[in-house]
Amino acid sequence: MTSTVIKLDLADLAHAYSSLGPRMRLAAMRGARRGALHAVSTLQRATGTASPANPAGRGTGGAVNTGHYKRAWKWEMEPDGARVHNVAPYASVIEEGRRAGSRFPPTTAIKEWAQRRLGLSEKEAKAAAYPIARAIARRGLVGRKVLGKALPKIEEDFIQGVLKELEKEMTRGKAK
Repeated sequence: MTSTVIKLDLADLAHAYSSLGPRMRLAAMRGARRGALHAVSTLQRATGTASPANPAGRGTGGAVNTGHYKRAWKWEMEPDGARVHNVAPYASVIEEGRRAGSRFPPTTAIKEWAQRRLGLSEKEAKAAAYPIARAIARRGLVGRKVLGKALPKIEEDFIQGVLKELEKEMTRGKAK
């Protein structure tokens, strides 16, 4: 699974730290939660607009077939912040692609895909599944880079979420 860590330089937040003391960590954690929630919706939108996976770049965009991958973006709190990840078992293939010369992908999944996306009957999809799998194994698939392309927006939103929570806490601290 691909992961990226977004860190804030606490040296830049020295003023906030000195004025908030122990409340700073709680405010930063609220900001991390805010950023993680926003990241999930950003990634779901990015999933719908991802580029095609075939090496020629033909076809419609979006890494959406059944919708499972799009719904599989999750967030969770961790002791030192928040984590956003995709729980779909094939998430790394969508993100990084599939190298040429690799094993055949599962023909059952391709048959179901062909029925949904190509509008083939069950019999036609079953006949098409093996040649499609062979082509994927031979040519590979291009990574969609859903997370990679959305990362600048996620970083910006994450940092803004943390800073907003710190600012709210500092304003509360001055009122007391």
